[in-house]
Amino acid sequence: MPKFDSFIIGVLFTMHLATTAYASDSPEEISQRQGSGDPVAGKEKSTLCQGCHGEDGNSLVPTFPKLAGQYAVYIQRQINNFQQGTRRDETMTEMAESLTNMQDLNDISAYFASQKQMTGTHEKNIEGEKIFRNYSCLNCHGEIGKGQPANNSIFPVIGGQHKDYLVKQLNDFKTGARDTDMSGTMGEVANHMTDAQIEAVSDYLSQQ
Repeated sequence: MPKFDSFIIGVLFTMHLATTAYASDSPEEISQRQGSGDPVAGKEKSTLCQGCHGEDGNSLVPTFPKLAGQYAVYIQRQINNFQQGTRRDETMTEMAESLTNMQDLNDISAYFASQKQMTGTHEKNIEGEKIFRNYSCLNCHGEIGKGQPANNSIFPVIGGQHKDYLVKQLNDFKTGARDTDMSGTMGEVANHMTDAQIEAVSDYLSQQ
């Protein structure tokens, strides 16, 4: 089967799995996305994490991802990926390896998940929005990248995330440096994007 045909099938499959709804900061949604952990205990346990990711999960350094309002299950899965070596970062690998207690991981993830969702300055990038829609990104990541309702936490919140971080992740998916997407779609999507498209869609998402 030609590569592009398989790419289209993958996109259609994820569109079938997801809707264009998106998550919110309602009490019900927050409760769902924080999972089984204790966010109160997690605040104290996440002190070291806050040094890079911000006290409330809104990092000030554009290469450090925001975690505010991210799904707890997604955060936990990324930590597991760093521990197993399927995702690599010198700082995060070391931090992840030190997090051996599952309850601590649940609590820390719940704390960041319980925060109001990351947000940008709400400026417009029409070209970036067009790319976001043309590649059907909204079907997995929600209408403006704010994620699907919490029962679909396989797809992360990316609306309001730092532009520099998004650019790096898309390039890592494109080169194969990152290959941890459970849906199997991100590598194909990124491979069909030009550098200019990656820049534009990342800028668009960072403003949400």
